[in-house]
Amino acid sequence: MTLTQPDRVTDSGPASSGPDVSLDLPQVIEDRIASISEAELELRGWTRKGMRRRFLDRMERDLVSPQLGDEAPDFELELLTATGKRTGDLMGLSSLRGKPVGLIFGSYT
Repeated sequence: MTLTQPDRVTDSGPASSGPDVSLDLPQVIEDRIASISEAELELRGWTRKGMRRRFLDRMERDLVSPQLGDEAPDFELELLTATGKRTGDLMGLSSLRGKPVGLIFGSYT
């Protein structure tokens, strides 16, 4: 299949619970999708339409995601000892309001 002009996919999909909007992919993404060889698509089990759908789904989720400058949602985490043992004590992010906070998500081993 040769794609001379990228298909335009704008439906938000029936399973979407986000805002009812019509999105277009940025041209740089359309160009990247169009540049993928048929062999690579087949190897990965992808289609161009499926790739567009995944990019559009991500863009739709980003519409309701926290943005730069938004207030962080409050949450609580268990405090650990200096050696990494659980203490049973909880600390909420809101208790640190006004203080610099660095958050590291993921494994820190």
